[in-house]
Amino acid sequence: MYAKKTDFMKILVLGATGRTGSLLARLAVSKAHQVKAVVRDRIKANIAGVNYINGLPTDEKLLTEILQGIDAVVVSLNISRRSDSPYAKVVSPLTLISETVKSVLSAMEKNNVKRIISVSASGVGDSWKDMPWIGRVFIRNSNIWKAYLDHDRQEKLLRKSQMDWTIVRPVMLNDKENEDYKVAHGKPANSSISRKAVAKFILDALESGKYVKDCVTLSC
Repeated sequence: MYAKKTDFMKILVLGATGRTGSLLARLAVSKAHQVKAVVRDRIKANIAGVNYINGLPTDEKLLTEILQGIDAVVVSLNISRRSDSPYAKVVSPLTLISETVKSVLSAMEKNNVKRIISVSASGVGDSWKDMPWIGRVFIRNSNIWKAYLDHDRQEKLLRKSQMDWTIVRPVMLNDKENEDYKVAHGKPANSSISRKAVAKFILDALESGKYVKDCVTLSC
């Protein structure tokens, strides 16, 4: 059984210096949850109350050590590009997400941690058919496709695991202040959603215990 809304959780966030992961970490701390984060760049580790740990999210030995006493894991990683341009050079390993998920699943098993939520993307896997054809052409011919390939790999790992996983597939992300979200199984209601709304959904799902072994699409 997972924590009720009146309880606090101990959460490990992988990707806590990213735009969505940092919003989740900040929100979780504001609600009195205890947050740990594995970070490569301490310059970006600036949220008061978060316990930052230097290291790589793919380091299974490190993850095994810090997962002791953790209630849930959130993976909010992406294949980074040099800029927001979809054609910009990819600067992170092409299997960063899937290798992280592989390592964290093994570390979770060793520590008897069951709950994990991972951020993927609308259009990954069986949701590719739900994307408008022009969107499919755009993604397939840009470097976004490389991230989609690794999101597909991470989703397969999660589905095959014995963990209480939730796969979150947001549509196009923006930096608006709106925290409203709509949950769908399949085709999304709209074409965009704020990162704040995605962070709020993740924490809501952790606190409520809903969407276990479920793959959901998020839009505004």
